[in-house]
Amino acid sequence: MKVGPTGRLVAALLLCLPPFVLALWVPGLERLGWAAAAVVAVLAAVDAGFAPRRESLEVELDVPPVLSLADEQPLKVRVRNRTGSRLRIEARAVLPEEWKVGRLVEPIDLPPFGTGEAVWRILPRRRGKYLPGPVHLRVPSPLGFLRRDLRYDLRAEVKVYPAVGSIRKHELLARRLRAREMGLRAHRQRGQGLEFARLREYHHDDEPRLIDWKATARRGRFISREYQVERCQNVVLLIDAGRMLTEEVDGIVKIEYVLNAALLLTKIASRYDDRVGALVFSDKVDRLTPLRKGHAAVGAMAEALYDVEPRLVEPDYEAAFAALGTRLRKRALVILFTNLVDQETSGLVTGYLRGLAARHVPVCVAVGDRETRDVAWSVPAGPEDAYRKAAAAHLLTSRDHTLQQLRRAGVRVVDAPAGQVPVQVLDQYLDLKARQVV
Repeated sequence: MKVGPTGRLVAALLLCLPPFVLALWVPGLERLGWAAAAVVAVLAAVDAGFAPRRESLEVELDVPPVLSLADEQPLKVRVRNRTGSRLRIEARAVLPEEWKVGRLVEPIDLPPFGTGEAVWRILPRRRGKYLPGPVHLRVPSPLGFLRRDLRYDLRAEVKVYPAVGSIRKHELLARRLRAREMGLRAHRQRGQGLEFARLREYHHDDEPRLIDWKATARRGRFISREYQVERCQNVVLLIDAGRMLTEEVDGIVKIEYVLNAALLLTKIASRYDDRVGALVFSDKVDRLTPLRKGHAAVGAMAEALYDVEPRLVEPDYEAAFAALGTRLRKRALVILFTNLVDQETSGLVTGYLRGLAARHVPVCVAVGDRETRDVAWSVPAGPEDAYRKAAAAHLLTSRDHTLQQLRRAGVRVVDAPAGQVPVQVLDQYLDLKARQVV
C-alpha cells in the first residue's frame, strides 16, 4: 500500500508560492505564505487520515475459465464500497503479455456502500495456461490531495484453447453437412449386428438364437431381437508436433490450423456418436487421449490440445505408430496430421501408413502452404529468384511423388494449404461416413 500526492495537492502548494515571491518587495508577506502552506499541510494530513484503506474495499476478479484464440471475452474486476462516501477509483489488472487489451486502466464509480466494476475486452494471442492478476486500485482521499495505491493479490487460472468458432460460421461446411445428412443417418438391417435395435415378432426365417425368451414368456408368443449395423466408429488423430509444423503461414504457426481441424472434427464426430481419441508426438509420444464419444470427447480433446506447442525436433514416427498399435485393436479411421518436406520423412510416413491400411482406414493430412507453390510457378527476376524457384519446384515434385505413393498404397490423402485444412479434413471424414468406409 502506497500513498502519494495528487495534482490537487501540488496545485494547492503552488498557490502558496506568490507570497514568498512578493516578499522580495513587500517584507513580511512570507509569513502569509508559511501560514497558507501550514493550512495545506494540515488539510493533507487530515485528508490522509480519512482516505479509504485496503479493508474499505472488497475486490473480486472475474475471468472466464476458458478462452479461445478467436473469441474476445470480458475480464471483470468487481469492487464493493464499504464506506459511506462516493468514490471514483481507477482499476488495473496485471494481464499476460500474450493477451490483447484496450486501455490498461479503467475507472470505476462507486456509490456509498455500492458496487461497481471495470471491464476489459481481452483477446488471447497464444494458447496455454495463464494466471492473470494481481489487481491494483488507485483510490483518492476525500479532499483529493492524496491517492492510495492498493494491491489485491487475486489470481485466476485460465486456459486458452485453439480458435474454434461455431460450425455455422463456415458456410461451405454447413452446406456439406446438410447435403450428407441423409447419407449419415443410421439404417437398420435385419440379422446379426453389433447394436440392438428393437424387439419384434418372430418370423419363420429368423435364427432361433435371436429369440428373446424373457419377452416370449411375458407375451405368450415368440419374440425376436433385431439388430442394426453399428454406426459408432473409432477415429484416432495422430498429430505431429515436431519441426515440420513450426513453420508460419500468414503469421500463424501451422500447428494452429491442425489443432483447429482436430477440435472441429471431434465436434462433428460427436454428433454421429463416433469415439474420438488423439496421440500427439514429437521426438517422443507427448500425450495420448483415450477414445471417447459425445461431449466427453470434445472436452477431453480440448483439454489435451490447448497447450500443445511444436518443437524443433525430428518426429519419432516409429514410437508414435508403435504406441498406436498397442492401444488400437478395433478397426478405426486414423488421421495423421503432418507436413511432407523431405524424402526420408516421406518414406517413413508412407511405410507406416501402408501398414495400417490392411486393418484400418488411414488418412494423411499434408499441411502445405501457398507460398511454396507461388514461388514454384513464379517468373524469376534474377539468379536468386531462379534458385528459389528451382528449390520450390523440387520440393513440390517430391511432395507430389510421395502423395501418389500413399494413394497407391490405399491411403487417403488430404493435400491442403494450412488455412483450408479444417474444412477439407471434415470433408474427407463426411465422405468416408457417407460411403460407409469407416
